[in-house]
Amino acid sequence: MKTTLLAASFALVLGSPRAAAAKPLRVVATTPELADIVRRVGGANVSVDGLARGPEDIHQVVMKPSFVTKLNKADAVVYLGLTLEHSFLTGLLDVARNPRLRQDNVRQCAGEGCIDCSEGVKVLEKPASVSRAEGEIHPQGNPHYNLDPDEGPTVARNVAAGLSRVDPAGAADYDKNLKAFLAELEPKLAEWRKRAAALKGVKAVSYHQDTPYLARFTGLQFVATVEPKPGVPPTPTHLERVVALMKAQGVKLIVREQHFDAKTTAWLAEQTGAKVAVIGVMGNALPKTGTYLEFEERNLANLLEAVRP
Repeated sequence: MKTTLLAASFALVLGSPRAAAAKPLRVVATTPELADIVRRVGGANVSVDGLARGPEDIHQVVMKPSFVTKLNKADAVVYLGLTLEHSFLTGLLDVARNPRLRQDNVRQCAGEGCIDCSEGVKVLEKPASVSRAEGEIHPQGNPHYNLDPDEGPTVARNVAAGLSRVDPAGAADYDKNLKAFLAELEPKLAEWRKRAAALKGVKAVSYHQDTPYLARFTGLQFVATVEPKPGVPPTPTHLERVVALMKAQGVKLIVREQHFDAKTTAWLAEQTGAKVAVIGVMGNALPKTGTYLEFEERNLANLLEAVRP
């Protein structure tokens, strides 16, 4: 009888999801908020390492030798895509030589372990043509969709689908964790949409051309950028034009992405009487924004604070 019970228990353990897995999946995420979503969806089945630090410019991430080691040993890499990480991820993958994560100049990553979170995203600003004269242009469209909280469920579903593809035995776990995460996210989205109504129609200037998705969610109307072209530093002549435009259109909000020059936006504010709202373009760019929910909450709160009478 004891032998029968032992055998039955052993068979039950073997039949449970991921029972045969000796170690968790090794997953690398390019940004802090993606790392958080991977932890939420992956649960105990994953071990997550990050690459970019929140305060960095995502276009100028400082590459470290440890990144190569992480990617070489990884079972999967989770990234925003649309060539946003092109300045560092493709080169790292080429050196890492992981057959599961092959370097690809078009998609950034090719292979069974590549989890592109942009799949299914409603992409904005797809250029008709690509020219270096236009600055940092992304051929597949503007890649900063993580600034639109409404794309959060798409990102989470892409993570769950990717982990399930890499680890079919854990699919039930990933689906369960996904549902739990969405059950927490959906009420927050409803709350954020309601609060964002106070921003609808407010004219603003941003430092970089990375706010179209933020505008889509909040209803903000961005009329100019501090940079004359994406990635091109502002000249005195351009700044004078921005000041003239802000005064002519009554613009009273300047959105400064955390890693950009505070002195320039402070000068613009002084010249125009506008207020500056500081946002992050990645998790951990601002204090206590390491999770996806904290990241989106802080950005919205800072915008609302800046337009408060």
